[in-house]
Amino acid sequence: MIIHTQRLCLRPWSDADAPALFELARDPRIGMLCGWKPYERIDDAHEALSTFLAAPDSYAVTLSSTGELVGSIALRIDTDSPEATVADIGYWIGAPYWGNGYASEAGRAIIERARELGVETIILKYFDGNDASRRVSEKLGFTWRSREEGVEYPLIGKHLTVHCTELALAAH
Repeated sequence: MIIHTQRLCLRPWSDADAPALFELARDPRIGMLCGWKPYERIDDAHEALSTFLAAPDSYAVTLSSTGELVGSIALRIDTDSPEATVADIGYWIGAPYWGNGYASEAGRAIIERARELGVETIILKYFDGNDASRRVSEKLGFTWRSREEGVEYPLIGKHLTVHCTELALAAH
């Protein structure tokens, strides 16, 4: 599935994305904000493309005008919940593209996709101190629900405070 917004194209990942993915994901600021180690080798990008980025509703966020990769967004539906009505949203935007509103624009498109799939509640989590993600969650209409201290992120060897926000789609 391909989703078009005003400035972006959200499309399935392909193996051809590996070099651009590697360039963006090797920036330590990205991984540390998301809970994974910065990519060190092109193989890290290939591995991601064949595993978690190959999941349903995982999208490469690209510029409509040029096709340039700017980030990633995914909708993960909790298949353990009854009727699979709860999902979480995960995203990152490459540092060269920060401050352009791309995360909010892609987020609005993913929320619409969730509606189409019958999702009733979307969870968005971010680390304490990640003000950009806090602002994105607010722009998208998420409500702060809780914070969890000392959550272990073994890929980066840290324990972090995680904020959990929620958006009820059934109420819209």
